[in-house]
Parts: sequence; C-alpha cells; structure tokens
Amino acid sequence: MVLFEHSSDFEEAEDELDPQAEAAYTCQSCGEEIVVPVDPTAGQRQEYVEDCPVCCRPHVLHVDFDPEYGASIRAEAE
Repeated sequence: MVLFEHSSDFEEAEDELDPQAEAAYTCQSCGEEIVVPVDPTAGQRQEYVEDCPVCCRPHVLHVDFDPEYGASIRAEAE
C-alpha cells in the first residue's frame, strides 16, 4: 500500500484513480454483499454513514484510495 506523506502527493496520483470506482462490503446485519460507488475526488480517506439497501440498517463506511490498489472499504454497524 502506498502512503502519501503530503496531500499534494495524493493530488498528483489522484488522476490515476478510476472516477467510476466501486467497492464492496458485507452487511453485518443481513450478510449481503453490498457494492457501492466510491468517489476518489472526495479525498484519500473518507468516512460516511449509509443504509444497507437490503435491510436498511445503517453502517459507517470507511473508504481509502490508493492509486496502485484502487479503493478499499471497511464497514461497521452504526
């Protein structure tokens, strides 16, 4: 994994990230795999709440972007 020491390093690499990127997580409540669109232009590290489209329970999504590996997502029940 590439870590960016300065935000300008990420901004330079941001051009290589897919603007139509998707990531998947497994809902801790219903067990369904959920695929969500992710936006690299919103920053290298993001955190937001989104409801599972299957069971409607909220999850805190943690999204990290890396130009070499793409997007990774981690979800936890709210």
